[in-house]
Amino acid sequence: MAARLIAKLVFTSGTVLFRSVQMAYRQALLQAESGMGAAAGTMDIKSKMSPMEARKILGLENVEKVSKEDIDKKYNELVAINDPKDGGSEYLQIKISGAKHCLHNAIKEGKNI
Repeated sequence: MAARLIAKLVFTSGTVLFRSVQMAYRQALLQAESGMGAAAGTMDIKSKMSPMEARKILGLENVEKVSKEDIDKKYNELVAINDPKDGGSEYLQIKISGAKHCLHNAIKEGKNI
């Protein structure tokens, strides 16, 4: 009787574990496809971010005319503050990097940012 109970418990636990891993894998695939995953983070954030959002992330929303030097200065400042080695956030660094690239691309394309 005890062996039967243990076998049922092991089988049920294995099933739950398998389903959990399967769901996590599906979510990871969906996030990677939609650009929300960390592995795909820098490429997709650059292409989907608006220049206005990028200015807000870098703290340049009140600057009338944004130059490449302003962007690079704020980028270096924020990356140093948010260094993951010092307890900073990798997610924030990805957003900061995406903002820098978005604004640099907007300047190259001649957009008024």
